Amino acid sequence: MVAVIIIAITPVATAQDLTFSTITGRVVHGLEAESFDPSNVVVTLNVLEGITAFDPVSVAPAANGSFEFTVTPSSNHVYFIGVQYQGARYSETLTSTELQDEVVIQVYDTTHDTSVLQFTSYSVIVAGAVSSEGWIEIIERASVLNESGLTLVPDSSSESPAMLSFLRFALPPNAYNLDVRSNLVGGDIITVDRGFGLTTPVVPTNGEPHLFEFVYRLNYKEPTLDLSRTMRFGAESFRYVAPADTGSPIAPQLDDLGATELNGRFLRLLEVADIKPGQLVELSITNLPMPSALDRLRASANGWDVQYIAPAVVIATLVLIAFFNLRRRQVLPKLSPSNDATSVHEAILTRLTDIESRYRAGSLSKRRYDAYRDQIKEALVDLRIRTGSGDSSAE
Repeated sequence: MVAVIIIAITPVATAQDLTFSTITGRVVHGLEAESFDPSNVVVTLNVLEGITAFDPVSVAPAANGSFEFTVTPSSNHVYFIGVQYQGARYSETLTSTELQDEVVIQVYDTTHDTSVLQFTSYSVIVAGAVSSEGWIEIIERASVLNESGLTLVPDSSSESPAMLSFLRFALPPNAYNLDVRSNLVGGDIITVDRGFGLTTPVVPTNGEPHLFEFVYRLNYKEPTLDLSRTMRFGAESFRYVAPADTGSPIAPQLDDLGATELNGRFLRLLEVADIKPGQLVELSITNLPMPSALDRLRASANGWDVQYIAPAVVIATLVLIAFFNLRRRQVLPKLSPSNDATSVHEAILTRLTDIESRYRAGSLSKRRYDAYRDQIKEALVDLRIRTGSGDSSAE
């Protein structure tokens, strides 16, 4: 009889031990448009534990835009709340300690007109060169405002080769090892004539600019390299920086502000204000370091395998521009008939394995390792949404 009583009580005690939390929030229109009906959108919760994604849960907001989710809090969980509206995705991320905070997600009407974008600053930074292998590394950074109250969504149905509705960046010919980061979520990188475009929706900034950074390499065989480009969107200010031990920057349209010493390196800064949309900015770097006789001998004899690290001090200190919160890296391949969800998922896991290996081998810092892990989590959420596991709308 005693055993029977214990068995009957045990399930009740276990149920009482469970702890639940409620995520509450609202979907609002950024411009308080009277035509906006929040009950016509869908709010989706994605929960990740490491790289494991739980089944997403979707709800329709009430007429006033309010919504809620009931979750079991865990310090190992990250909670992604997303809304699809007129082809753009808006999201907020919570940790277990933030579950009591009300989530407010603002949505906006959309446009295909790129004139809503305003480049407030643009920087071209020569990070360094590896003379023995004949390549140079370039960092470019852009600060972009969208104060129109409309979200820029590229028109993917357009067959125009100009792709006028896309946010585009120019690249010098034969650039490779391109790595793009921004503080926006979603979208793909698309190769376009003389550069690349982003399908990422560009939401209104409300005073805080969107930040973009991309890194690439260029091979060189001569001591002078042309870095000129056409600035499609123009820029309120344009900077060009190069370390003296790498080469001499040349830019006829820019003012030479001289050199300064940072962490033992002399850096030369050139700057100009008010670059017009479509203006060609002439840039070049000369006096690049050329390979020594020993380097040429090693190359011709397929000599020792030597690993080089391009000078990176410039990345953190140049130009007096603080580009923080650049957390996202394009790790999610573009979905297409020849690149299905399974192959995309496998590519993400391959990327994760590579990052784990590099971290264990000591070639990746803890900060970069954590950042890459966060990027992979976002890529998994993107994949679930695009394949219909979460929201049915496409970006």
